[in-house]
Amino acid sequence: MYGVMLVDDEKSVRSSIKSKIDWKAAGFEIVSEAGSASEALKLLKRKPLPQVIISDMRMPQMEGIEFIRICKEKYPGLRTVALSGYSDFEDLREAVRLGVKDYLLKPVARDELNALLAKLAADLREGQASAQPSRLKAKTAVRSEQLWLLQEDYLLQLVKGEWYSTRAVRERLAQLGLVPLAGNDLRGQFVAVEMHLPPAWATERQERRELLYQGFQSLCRETAARWKGVYPFSDFGNPAMMYFLISFKKEAVQENKSSRFLQELQKAAGAELMLDSAAGVGMEFRGLKNLKNGFASALSNWCRSREGDADNGTELQTLPPFSPGMERKLAKSIELCEMQAVREQLEGIFTNERVEDHSAAEYNFLALRVLLLLVALAGKYASGGSSLQKYLWNGQSLLSGHRSREWLLEDLSERAQLVMEEVKKTENRDGVLLVEAVRKYVEVNYGYELRLPILANKYHMNEADLSRLFKQHVGSSLSGYLGGVRAAKAEPFLQENILKLSEIAVVVGYAGPDEFSAAFKKHYGKTPKEYRERYNKMRSEA
Repeated sequence: MYGVMLVDDEKSVRSSIKSKIDWKAAGFEIVSEAGSASEALKLLKRKPLPQVIISDMRMPQMEGIEFIRICKEKYPGLRTVALSGYSDFEDLREAVRLGVKDYLLKPVARDELNALLAKLAADLREGQASAQPSRLKAKTAVRSEQLWLLQEDYLLQLVKGEWYSTRAVRERLAQLGLVPLAGNDLRGQFVAVEMHLPPAWATERQERRELLYQGFQSLCRETAARWKGVYPFSDFGNPAMMYFLISFKKEAVQENKSSRFLQELQKAAGAELMLDSAAGVGMEFRGLKNLKNGFASALSNWCRSREGDADNGTELQTLPPFSPGMERKLAKSIELCEMQAVREQLEGIFTNERVEDHSAAEYNFLALRVLLLLVALAGKYASGGSSLQKYLWNGQSLLSGHRSREWLLEDLSERAQLVMEEVKKTENRDGVLLVEAVRKYVEVNYGYELRLPILANKYHMNEADLSRLFKQHVGSSLSGYLGGVRAAKAEPFLQENILKLSEIAVVVGYAGPDEFSAAFKKHYGKTPKEYRERYNKMRSEA
């Protein structure tokens, strides 16, 4: 018999859940109840631990998310079930992202509760033999959740955003704990995987579908964690997609590493979530400068896979040339709004002798590389937020079905024209939109050494004009605004209480803890150490 603790501030909800089914027949027993997270934590300290906690997400004093975080830290062996209403969906999605695999939606349905308990019983029986090693592993494998979120965001930024410089990228990878990816001898492949939603879920509410996406992403990350040198990352704009950067050791035998990883992932998705997927494995790339080429080749093969191509894009045997120099030249023409130059450069890219045989796979790869550049420039200039980026990015599947070279060139030219229109907008309205673009750039790239001359050069501006306009429209100097962004980024790390202050300083862009402490105090009125101590005290008293 497995013990269950019910945690909900409404007694009527707890009573309803208790009366839904015959708990003993299901192999469970409700051993305790709590009307708040604080009360539940006190019960967990005094009584033998239950095997399962069913907790509401919205409670007074302490929210369910914070309660789950504390339980994961102090009692990693507990199985947590998140209980939520549709209006609390964001909290429930956060719980799933934290690793909670099981959830119930209010009002709780009898059949859903029975199905969940059957699943929990099977999982608990399977894990009993190795429960102690699992708890030990959970305690010793504590890692910063905030750091891995930054790692994933940065990997996505590297493949879809504008690069600061190769040297700066290497430094940032090291700051974020991605040292194996920062070396000159980097070798690897990308894998792109798309979850196929089961037909039965087509009529489900959007909230339920998104929870399935979250479950898929959690499974992807768990599978990747069992492999050395596999780095997962996702794209918020498409929750059904997951990407993986798979690195290879120098001179080591890496035969079929990416294929073996993909097979394991797809098998787990089928067994645990009953999901099918379409996937693409990219060409092997060498060095950071070829990172985007490797990513685009994985997308190219994924596009063919989702169209039912059984050989998964093996036609793309080698990568057509798309050098950093070609990318910089095309980007400059777009930023200077020189449409004729853009058109000529696109024609040059698609008439290279390497692709003169009009290989569909190679054309698709080149189109995706251009699309990645357009997405990056849209993020740099677009005043309408991410809408243009999303529109451009959604064109990847359309490009795979191009009818001719001429059609492809026309389509990409039209997309480039949309980006140029955004660039032109920044030249009007007394510099407001241009300053807004710079401000957003700072918020994304705060980890770099962002000095006024560098930013002025990036946006083709005079230094004095940028400094004056930024202070006029934002209300602070560029350096002052950067300090505020870094302080805000440091706050969740301080609350998380896992990384040392010296480690947080490096992650948010400072050379050392002294510089970090002085800058943080300027914005929050207390040092990082004082902030953390006060937060921990408030948390322990809650």
